[in-house]
Amino acid sequence: MGVTEHVKTYEDTEVLNVFGRNMRVLDLGHELADDIPVYPGHMKVATWWHLTHEESLMRMGDTDFWGYGVRGMSLCEHVSTHVDAIFHFNPHRPDLTIDSVPLSSMITPAAWVDLSFVEPRTDISLDQLHQALDSAGVNVEPGSTLLFYTGVERYWKQDPKRFLSHYPGMGEEASRWLLDQGIVNLCTDAISTDHPANTRYPNHRAHGERLVVHTELVANMTRIPIHQGFWFMMAPLRFVGMTGSPIRPLALWDEEAVDE
Repeated sequence: MGVTEHVKTYEDTEVLNVFGRNMRVLDLGHELADDIPVYPGHMKVATWWHLTHEESLMRMGDTDFWGYGVRGMSLCEHVSTHVDAIFHFNPHRPDLTIDSVPLSSMITPAAWVDLSFVEPRTDISLDQLHQALDSAGVNVEPGSTLLFYTGVERYWKQDPKRFLSHYPGMGEEASRWLLDQGIVNLCTDAISTDHPANTRYPNHRAHGERLVVHTELVANMTRIPIHQGFWFMMAPLRFVGMTGSPIRPLALWDEEAVDE
């Protein structure tokens, strides 16, 4: 049997047949690597060779197998694109760790809005949120995910220090209004849903009180061609007792319906 020389590899978007429909799928996740920006004070990412292919062969003796490689990693739960469990911001609910997040919060209808006009290091007001929703023609629906774009994503690799410090956060009134509408997840392109100049963490506090997860460091949001009418999917790992998990989020929409 011959050796395959070429195989299809990663692209951040493809059209896939999902349940008989041509769906555009867009990766909304950042890469996870040793040199990515991390939230100030959190553990940085470290990866290493635990066992090389050559080292594995030393254990096997006479074989025509190529050996196997195993790499190790050390990282924080809240690194790269990730979801915060409720226990992350509500110490009174140790039962609501990342392994308890329901499937109904992982696969939802979704919408996104552009809030990049809001000044960095300030709270997004309810009026500003309504302005963005009206501009995009978005109605916030119960059981949905709302993604909000601050514009800081462009600094992810270009200027990591700016990426970590110059973005707006969802203010208290706006946060509570969104929760009143029944969202089950709130996503941002920034490293936090709260900006670093407000140490009251109003969005974290509101989500902790209302027991709703949120997601940080979402990529490629502005490449979704419709503001509403797509699906958001994420899959946190079931780390028992942990307060968050890196995820691989996806946006899906009907390619043919958008082209019409």
